[in-house]
Amino acid sequence: MSKFLDEKARESGTRFLIYPQNKNLIGFEKPEVVYINLVPGSIKAGPEDDKMYVVDAKNKHEYMYEFEGPPYKGPRFPAVEPDKEGHFDYIDPSSREFSSTIMYATVRRVLEIWEDYFGHSIEWYFREKFPRLELIPRVEWDNAHSGYGFVEFGFGRTLDNRHIDHDNPYCENFDVLAHEIGHTIKNSIIGIPNKNEYTPEYSGHHEAFGDLVAIVSVLHFDSVVDHILNNTKGNLFSVNELSRMGELSQSREIRMAFNDKKMSDVGAEEHDLSEPFTGGAFDILVEIFERNLIERVLISEDLGKRSYHAKGENELKNIQNEFEEHYRGKENEFKEALLDARDYFGKLMAKAWSNITPNKLTYGKVLNNIIKADQELSGGKYKETILDCFDWREIMPSSDNSRTLLSTHIVDELNEENELVLV
Repeated sequence: MSKFLDEKARESGTRFLIYPQNKNLIGFEKPEVVYINLVPGSIKAGPEDDKMYVVDAKNKHEYMYEFEGPPYKGPRFPAVEPDKEGHFDYIDPSSREFSSTIMYATVRRVLEIWEDYFGHSIEWYFREKFPRLELIPRVEWDNAHSGYGFVEFGFGRTLDNRHIDHDNPYCENFDVLAHEIGHTIKNSIIGIPNKNEYTPEYSGHHEAFGDLVAIVSVLHFDSVVDHILNNTKGNLFSVNELSRMGELSQSREIRMAFNDKKMSDVGAEEHDLSEPFTGGAFDILVEIFERNLIERVLISEDLGKRSYHAKGENELKNIQNEFEEHYRGKENEFKEALLDARDYFGKLMAKAWSNITPNKLTYGKVLNNIIKADQELSGGKYKETILDCFDWREIMPSSDNSRTLLSTHIVDELNEENELVLV
């Protein structure tokens, strides 16, 4: 979402509370006010609007793979009402009702961000049967899934992995929820391939799509941007909160966006297969950020090059010290450089994804579209950067790697007939 539209939402939008990162992480223990770009009073009790609605189901187990799906008709808790002014930020974060409001606000926020980058309203791929997306915040399950017309979330597991952790609802984890609604956006923008034209890289890209949607979306929290920059001093080629997907605690996360995975390093499972693409795209975002820093004379070109290829403890330490020196006193300039990189990268990926077809999808074809999108947006300013970020990961333009794929997934997805599909 552009900085202009974000400011517009603050002026006339509806208030909600969201944890920008897992509430168990240091620095993110309290939820923050966010503004949904809909005027107060236009969001009904639920919450619900013309694109989605929340159902707080009672003692519900997950929709099964056959003959189940929206609309949910079982017992439910009362819909959450807005306050007199039409806002929802009065809801106590320790209450059950909060799961409904944070789930709605996160999905709506992510949708608004990406509709801005795509430049148009995103119409659900299931709209012919279900005009609105059904959101179910708490089901008795240690997982979550999205399907044809719905998204429903369960809970994480305890550290010993033996029990469901009811204090850790997935619907209150921004990264996890943003990643999963990213799948729904992907299906709505790119679509689902015909069975005989499916490729393993379609599933890997499906996971990468969700990762990238989450990364860009979380950068719309000032607290997250400030936290990342204050911790890294602008050296984003490091392990930091931005590079961690679905962070569950201070030391646990589902997968890493900052990685050194090549295609020859990964297996057939879709999360594994997604890592080289997610990593390459994340590198592009950071390279654009560093290019901004160089052009604004905030770091040297030499430091930018060395940070990308740094190896060894001493070299990494020296680079970090240099970033700290440049960052000191220039915090606002570094932040503007990152926000500008965020918005260019969001537009770049949206334009590339808009021209991708699902049948016989390969990473090489997606890369071709990224290069074309960069040509349209900037005259090809970042072409060599884009190629370099993917080349060493063994992803080349028009490449077509054949692989077999397992059908495991942190969030299973169902097609219109409620059959399990590979995503």
